[in-house]
Amino acid sequence: MKNIIPLVVSVVLGLAAVYLVSKLLFEKEKTDTENKVSVVVAARALDAHDELSQGSLTYKDVPQSAVPRNALLWENVSLAYGQQLPHAVSQDDYILMTDIRIQTTLSDCARQGEWTVPVTFSDPALVKMLMPDDEIAIISSYVSRDVAVDRNMTVSDGSGVKMTESRETSVLLPCVRVIGIANERGSFREGGSSGGTIFVSLPPQQAMILIAAQRESELYPVLRKRNDSAALNRKDGGVVNAETFMKIRKGLVPAELPAVPNKDHR
Repeated sequence: MKNIIPLVVSVVLGLAAVYLVSKLLFEKEKTDTENKVSVVVAARALDAHDELSQGSLTYKDVPQSAVPRNALLWENVSLAYGQQLPHAVSQDDYILMTDIRIQTTLSDCARQGEWTVPVTFSDPALVKMLMPDDEIAIISSYVSRDVAVDRNMTVSDGSGVKMTESRETSVLLPCVRVIGIANERGSFREGGSSGGTIFVSLPPQQAMILIAAQRESELYPVLRKRNDSAALNRKDGGVVNAETFMKIRKGLVPAELPAVPNKDHR
């Protein structure tokens, strides 16, 4: 019996080792196949107030899912040149947008060929929690107006014309990067705004549609996971209207409160 116990322990430890190795190999394979993003890192140890230059910065390829929040992408490394670090950074540490936010202008954050547009949302609750470089979807709630003419009635005085209204909600823009937030302190690279306005960077046509949508509908932000490649087609969300709620209610029996409440739930 004494000889069996060490044998059992050895088998269990061996199985655990096989499991751990298999898990590590699987995670490595997953990491190897995932899309990589080039981000800016320190080429050497940097002290506080050091001026960032080409020689002090380099890039590191990181899996999309592991990109740090507010990381400065290598394609935007020019934003960092000439800036002074507010704190010391070790070699290979990430350079974040927040490290250079004091001296970065709003126009610097716009992408090439795009326009910067302010967006004001009907409900500012989520805007208070947003940070620059967060990604959101923009939802539009629009009042659709239809004109119907009753041919059996005289329409010269307008009596034969009937106007009907219905509200429809749909995805306006499925994925937009927040480049700035309107802030009472005069900063656009910090969160914590009590208003409902943010800044986004869009191609000209989408920018014009967004400006028009703010006049015609109520807009709401929905937070997305950064670098999430799912649900990028605005048609995936469909449209929510009166027909949607009719289908939700279909087959349901109206609920009624009992005349005498259940004593167990008082």
